Amino acid sequence: MLYAIGVIVFAVGLLASIALHEVGHLVPAKRFGVKVTQYMVGFGPTLWSRKRGDTEYGIKAIPAGGYIRMIGMIPPRQSGNPSRWPRRLATAVEEFRRASRSEVGSDADEPRQFYRLTPGKKIIVMLGGPSMNFVIYVVLTILLFGALGQLRQDSTTTISSVVQCVVPANSPAANSTACPAGAQTAPAAGVLRPGDQLLAINGLPVQNWNDAVAVIEASPNKTLSMQISRNGTPQTVEITPVKNTKYVSATSNATKVAGFIGVSPTIHSFYQRDSLVQIPGQIVSQLAQGLRAITDYPSKIHSLWQTVFEGKARDPNGAVGVVGLSEIGGQIASAHHITLRDKMFDLVSLLASVNLLLFLFNLLPLLPLDGGHVAGALVEAVKRGGARLRFRAMAATADPRDADVIAADPSDRPEGRPIYVDTAQMLPVMYGIASVLLLLTLLVVYADIVKPIHLGG
Repeated sequence: MLYAIGVIVFAVGLLASIALHEVGHLVPAKRFGVKVTQYMVGFGPTLWSRKRGDTEYGIKAIPAGGYIRMIGMIPPRQSGNPSRWPRRLATAVEEFRRASRSEVGSDADEPRQFYRLTPGKKIIVMLGGPSMNFVIYVVLTILLFGALGQLRQDSTTTISSVVQCVVPANSPAANSTACPAGAQTAPAAGVLRPGDQLLAINGLPVQNWNDAVAVIEASPNKTLSMQISRNGTPQTVEITPVKNTKYVSATSNATKVAGFIGVSPTIHSFYQRDSLVQIPGQIVSQLAQGLRAITDYPSKIHSLWQTVFEGKARDPNGAVGVVGLSEIGGQIASAHHITLRDKMFDLVSLLASVNLLLFLFNLLPLLPLDGGHVAGALVEAVKRGGARLRFRAMAATADPRDADVIAADPSDRPEGRPIYVDTAQMLPVMYGIASVLLLLTLLVVYADIVKPIHLGG
């Protein structure tokens, strides 16, 4: 039951993120007068739809994305601009152009075409979707760290476990529960017990675990008098630390030789809310992690390929799709070893991470992604700026007697002959990229179903 609730909750959150992404495109497009004929969440057969004004709003069967349809995304072909593609591809481009241009049904639709927008307005429309994902990410992050709080862990002065022998931290035997042959008995074995609380060492109070570690590491082969509390009763024991190879810190592979007795602390886990001035630092850090995730994606595809075609185990940190994400949401909700607050944090954090990655991924300058259209608008802006500069230079240097001729010839004026990027000419490239994305989507969905990611291994 909890698993199903987790799947549904995350799926609804993901669909809401997709729907709001498309709202980010829809609102500025309508604001700038573009005719939007469809607003759809999902792909494939339509499950429900309703038309209001010019726009049909609906939900489709495959919840793998969404789209809005704006008329005039493809501009008319300008005469005198031959296609650079071979004849068959050029023919396909023009057929695609005719099909797209058929959406312009009347003279009233002419000024409401997307391609007629200025480059700045095109950029606003196309960045509206990714920007909405970023806003969702920021809101969820503020809720996470400002309301729920961030999970933190502190080492208490209570002993959690006592090892039986001395083994170097970088030795293969360090991860084994059995002592290797000839290993020296740990100084704490038989002297300290799990549950003992350290009170003082050599008469110096132990305020935190690091206080105890500092004294022990600095005292190899020196007998220490430890005051402990065992089952509420104060006791004093004597222990002589021995030299052993230890890691410099829990997050470092560097080692050092220091005093060792063979105990580990009990960990206290708690949630601590961050202040509003701390949250921007969290966002910047996660943005950097998201960029690394995008750049590492090709290696994850290689791992996914090995899983699907070579039968290798699924990488828990590898590529995952809508199906896999929803399944992870179900696993989080049904986990029995974490609290309700842990589950809420993990689910919201997962949804926030997805929106961050959607924001970054859609900014890639590749058609049919939003970033590809933004790149086209930037090129168009450069072309228009160049034409404007040429016209101004011509007007400044022209003979006054030729002013009427210059004014009558609009070919060099930005407001004269239309200047835009013919996105139809990018059709073969767009189809190639779309085919790759479709193949990757199918691979991820197959892996999510056949070899799903299981949290905790």
